Amino acid sequence: MEEVRQDPSALLFAQEQPAWTLSKQMLSGGVAGMLADGVTYPMCTVKSRMQVQGAQQAAGKVAYAYKGPLDALWTIAAREGWRTLFKGFGTVAQVAPAQALYMGAYQASKQFLPGSEESPMTQFAGGVIATVAQSLAMVPLEVVRQRQQVQTNTSGAYQGSLDAARTIIRSEGPLALYRGFAMTQMVWGPFNAIYLPMWEGTKVLAARYTGVGTVDQLDVQWELAASFGSSAVAAAVTNPADVIKTRLQVQGRSNIASSTNYSGPIDAVKSILRHEGLKGFFRGTMSRVWWVAPSSTIMFTSYDQLMKALA
Repeated sequence: MEEVRQDPSALLFAQEQPAWTLSKQMLSGGVAGMLADGVTYPMCTVKSRMQVQGAQQAAGKVAYAYKGPLDALWTIAAREGWRTLFKGFGTVAQVAPAQALYMGAYQASKQFLPGSEESPMTQFAGGVIATVAQSLAMVPLEVVRQRQQVQTNTSGAYQGSLDAARTIIRSEGPLALYRGFAMTQMVWGPFNAIYLPMWEGTKVLAARYTGVGTVDQLDVQWELAASFGSSAVAAAVTNPADVIKTRLQVQGRSNIASSTNYSGPIDAVKSILRHEGLKGFFRGTMSRVWWVAPSSTIMFTSYDQLMKALA
């Protein structure tokens, strides 16, 4: 069987392919990220609500109590209208530059890091660098959108993304937009450590299984399966850290849905353990899997296809 090769300059292209420019990588990453975020946005709303509802119950401020992702989708649409699932949707347009930063930083960092670009350690380090770069643009978007997502249609709710940003800055200061920045690294750093090597390794195995010569010759269904399976595992494993991050980001004086007042990640861990037990860290796990896995699948597969189209 012919040996499977991986591309040292792009995520999945073979060595004999033309050199890919950083601008093409960033353009493809930005478009793919925005597409993925828009398509999966309703489940992102469900994920945010399910991760905070345990804190609401502990504080005696129960606004909703969903039994699972499907129940949440149905209940939100039936009681608040389907548009509620798209609260904060205006932030999707800003995902493009954030995702472009991620893909550009990931690809560029692999060129300069020591060791083989095919090494899991190089891929992990590249993912960490890319996550920090992306977070500079993405964390404020997450704060603005998630605060809207957890609010019901009641008096005092934010009246859109711009109003949310202005209100947060006016009431809590500009640094409030970067709340949860450190925890973002604790979520997506380990996520990348699991996802990227597993994704790229799975594609190599799929290429061997199907008998194609290079991973860029894989049919799209194999790319979809590799991305979905890898991201589902990574999403489930990192859910506890994401629960802490989400709760830190949505709490604040200007958010009428805020039910916590953690002083930081350690205080959040202690409080969750005290009031909800270990299960508190796994709230919203399935909704996060059903948000992250399709989103990552759409994003990375679209990225691959766009890079091929730009050949």
